[in-house]
Amino acid sequence: MSQDESVNYDDFQGSTFPDLSVLYPDEFYFMHSCAKYITFDANEPVIVEGQTGEYLYLVKSGQLRVNKRHGGNIYEVGSVNPGDIFGEASVLYNSTAGAEVRAIDGCELYAIPADKVRELFESNERFLRAATQMAERRAAASSLAVNPIFTTLPLAVREVALYNAKFVNIKEGDVLIREGDSDVRFMFIMLAGEAQVSMRHPTNPSKRIIFANLVSGDEAGEIAVITERPHGATVTATAPVRLLVISNDAILAWSDRHSDFAYALYGQVHRKLKTNRQVLRTIIDDRDARSLTTNSIPSLDAFKEKHDL
Repeated sequence: MSQDESVNYDDFQGSTFPDLSVLYPDEFYFMHSCAKYITFDANEPVIVEGQTGEYLYLVKSGQLRVNKRHGGNIYEVGSVNPGDIFGEASVLYNSTAGAEVRAIDGCELYAIPADKVRELFESNERFLRAATQMAERRAAASSLAVNPIFTTLPLAVREVALYNAKFVNIKEGDVLIREGDSDVRFMFIMLAGEAQVSMRHPTNPSKRIIFANLVSGDEAGEIAVITERPHGATVTATAPVRLLVISNDAILAWSDRHSDFAYALYGQVHRKLKTNRQVLRTIIDDRDARSLTTNSIPSLDAFKEKHDL
């Protein structure tokens, strides 16, 4: 892409865009040389959720809102202000956008082609590391903000969760959770990708019963937190997946301290087990279906007593 006459070299400095402060002078010049100056009117989308990421954007002026779809609803999960950059996750992972970015008022942006940004990632490890940390933090914050369990936590607690959490990537076909596994130390939040929840067919081991498909913002592993039993289903990546890993010790501690979180966690587990039971009822007797699903969850009274609710 050729240089735009409206691109001001002075803007391509660490003081204007702090996230670019790790670049060297020649890299600033390289980014400036391939940048395009663009403007957007109020309420105009810059990035549409699900579209292929083509640019890294630098905000010269104006403010933008970040919205994310989940469970049929649209959530406002963040904002982007002058001096910020965005679109880094799509460029970094060569993936589709995980959220919409829409102008709140008229804004001026610089757009850097994705292939040029990747050249900088290859030559500057600090820039790559900074962009990776930013992408992971933003994806995790967005997923927690739309998750029906974690959205009940105070923002300060969610920030602590982000600070202490780990991020992992798994490939398509990899198993995240295996049915019957007694390792229940962690709960997972989907940041990107897709995964399938299934179990062995009770009467035909060569087949599998599919319970659900997970996407960004969904959780996995939380059922074992409540039932205190081995995992009852397998979670398999059906596309490359990025995950936030949270210790179940933290989950239990938050349940003790935040009643809204505890009730949301219990309610989500109960709903999932009820749904799984309905699926199994079409295949096996309801008594057996209950034994594999809803009978494994403690009563609400027992749960409340345990967490002093």
